[in-house]
Amino acid sequence: MSYESSPRLGGFADLALVVVLVAVFDAVVALSIDIAALRVALGLPVVLLAPGYAVVTALYPRGEGRTDPQRPRATASPAGDTSVDAISPFVRAGLTVAASVAVVATVALAVNAGPWAIRPLPTLAALTVATLAAVAAAASRRSRVPAHLRYAPSTGLGSAARVFRPRLSATFVLALLLVASAVGATAVLATTDTNAAGTDEQFTEFAALTQNATGEYVTANYTGAVAADRPIYVEVINGEGERTDYTVVLVRETVDRENNVTVVRSATERVREDLSLRDGGIRYLEFDPEPTAGDAPNRLRAYLYRGDAPDVPSRASAYRSLQVWYTDDPIAEATAAANATAAGNATAGNATAGNATAALAAGG
Repeated sequence: MSYESSPRLGGFADLALVVVLVAVFDAVVALSIDIAALRVALGLPVVLLAPGYAVVTALYPRGEGRTDPQRPRATASPAGDTSVDAISPFVRAGLTVAASVAVVATVALAVNAGPWAIRPLPTLAALTVATLAAVAAAASRRSRVPAHLRYAPSTGLGSAARVFRPRLSATFVLALLLVASAVGATAVLATTDTNAAGTDEQFTEFAALTQNATGEYVTANYTGAVAADRPIYVEVINGEGERTDYTVVLVRETVDRENNVTVVRSATERVREDLSLRDGGIRYLEFDPEPTAGDAPNRLRAYLYRGDAPDVPSRASAYRSLQVWYTDDPIAEATAAANATAAGNATAGNATAGNATAALAAGG
């Protein structure tokens, strides 16, 4: 008669599987493999099972009442023996999910307390470290337990049937409550993550605005504001998910159009201001575009940098940049002039043709 009702994964294969699963998911994230089904298939076990399984295995390295096959039947330990570091499969399953939620929450709090904020890569890195540390502890504790007493997950149907036929006891009720609370916490986390995933990537909004007659900020009427000696406003909205330091540089430029290419004749830096905004913070910088004596600029160029800005700002080095024409746009002027010239030539040609027709008619 066999003392094992189902085959088991030998040695440390289950812990090795946890390490492989975490490593594969980390590789998928690091390589930016954007396959939703693959990320979900790997991410759910890594987040909801792997950390808790490693922690529970470290706390409870023994299996339930296993008999040493090398000892005589008469001296074997009774199957009913219990140990403080051995629990039933059902309780182990419930604790695995609950412990995973607890580990993820603890890791998130630790990451948020650091300089990284709760972002995918820092959180995943911290969760990986915590999981691998728990795996190492589990392997160490399991190695100290005699081989015939070590916990090993069953791969047969017999153990599964026993799991789903638990006795109504205080342990069963406690495990049921743990699973219910874990599922509820997981649902909250999943809803939060779904809402976050439904938004755009974190970024900073950068815009040039004017005020209309009612005082509202609008993205229009720049030339009218300048002509009426009203300011232009530069808006910065921090959407980076954390407090961010910025530098805003405003440059007035005089430009011209040569061979269909815009050429900057002169550029004068007018404003360089440092900002520090919390996540969601908004700042409006007021800028008076009125030219100084001897200066006739017709374009405002605004640059936004995270952190310090270089001595010579450019579109290539800036985090965000924008331009506003507050006199006539030379490109529009050139286009209008070309259209006017073409229309004038067409009118002159029509007039010439009309005169020739009249002359022929008179001659006839």
